[in-house]
Amino acid sequence: MNRLALLALLSLAGCNEKSRSTDTRSTTLKTPKERTTFLCAYALCASPVKDAAFHVVFHDNSGGLLAGPDDSDIRAVVSVDKDDLEKWTRSCVPARVEARPEWLTEIAKGTSLNPTSAPDGYRCGNELRAIHVKDGLVVRRISTE
Repeated sequence: MNRLALLALLSLAGCNEKSRSTDTRSTTLKTPKERTTFLCAYALCASPVKDAAFHVVFHDNSGGLLAGPDDSDIRAVVSVDKDDLEKWTRSCVPARVEARPEWLTEIAKGTSLNPTSAPDGYRCGNELRAIHVKDGLVVRRISTE
């Protein structure tokens, strides 16, 4: 009986954690620091980020009695120091990517985060990256399949 009570308490303790689920656009955050901090909490950043435009859809499946993998669809463009761009290619393999995916126009609207140069493409696990070296921009698409 004591083991059953302990098991019940442990399972309830996990239910009190705050869910990380979100559907957030960068336009809801006022400063570059707020935007970069938020994005890098959901999509690890390979170096410091100066500014970001994004749409983060993340469903936290860790709660409940049977936790599962998280679901995500993260679309972003980040501005970084050009000297840091090499860090964004580590553990990645060259890949064909869209230079300017259709969703980029919407998330970068009204910002200086619109690439003008041709990118180098990479696949980094479940993430596609278009690295625009001349612009100092990284266009990112992370999704669970």
